[in-house]
Amino acid sequence: MEEEWLLINFQELVNSILDGNRCIQEPIEITNRRRDTSSKVSFLNHLLSYQNIHKDNILEVLAGIYRKFLNRIDELKENRITQVMMDRVNSEWYDPDYIFQVENPMPYDFFDTNNKNNYYYNNSCKMCNEIEQLMKIENNIPLRLNKGESHPLEKHLHSSIDVCTESIDYLEENCKVIQSIIVTLKDTDLTQFIDLSIKHKSLYLKLSGKNDEEDSIPENIHRIFSNYIHIHNLLLKQMIQYYHNLMHQINELKEKCQAMKNLKQNVTSIAYLEEEEEDDEEDEDDEEDEKLTIVDGEVQKEGGKDSVLNKLTSFF
Repeated sequence: MEEEWLLINFQELVNSILDGNRCIQEPIEITNRRRDTSSKVSFLNHLLSYQNIHKDNILEVLAGIYRKFLNRIDELKENRITQVMMDRVNSEWYDPDYIFQVENPMPYDFFDTNNKNNYYYNNSCKMCNEIEQLMKIENNIPLRLNKGESHPLEKHLHSSIDVCTESIDYLEENCKVIQSIIVTLKDTDLTQFIDLSIKHKSLYLKLSGKNDEEDSIPENIHRIFSNYIHIHNLLLKQMIQYYHNLMHQINELKEKCQAMKNLKQNVTSIAYLEEEEEDDEEDEDDEEDEKLTIVDGEVQKEGGKDSVLNKLTSFF
């Protein structure tokens, strides 16, 4: 039986990293329900241990934590003591751009839009698979169509192609948005945040001329910036993986869509093949019966009594 572990409450875990009371890069110690065995897991593995968090929604969870960190940094910037340190760090880097102004690169409706990706992908795959099965059955049944009649699967093939095309367009539009987010996250300058991640509270107080009892800033403020950097990196990595997974789905749908187009192109020609062969045979018979020849400068049918009689009488 798999061991059951006592996990930290999700909100408690998130608050602990937002306040700097826990480091993301440090392992998290958990115990089993009997409390006689302990284990250490990474922050990401701890998140994935919750029943309602899995590989399909971990990106959304990380994006939510990332958004909380941006809000937390905005709160810290409003503190006068923190502002003095940030201004000092910015001047030391001789950077005219105040990089502590960080905006969330993800649109507000990003997950509402992208959560439909699986629906479009699965629906298209289902329709294509159904057509493939119908084609296997149809290929074992002799089919004769008269000219002007449509193949019974032609309508289904047309519908499948339309659904596939619509799904591909939808997923490709989302890929463009994801690419833009990845570029923004990669271009985010973290150098000054890294600098802040090694500056402890005592340095803030010394720079501002405050005493050690000042409690307007967190005790482990350096860990807040350190945790932000790691969350930023985790989000970027997960976004890249999500992008490649989506591209794999798009390529798979393109292959299925092309296969449906090929079937649609070939299915009617196969159905009419037998009829065309029969028409060709009739034409050949007609040609044999109606072979022409030239007798005394006149075009006449070769074979038959009339042509023989004409030949005989032409001598008299």
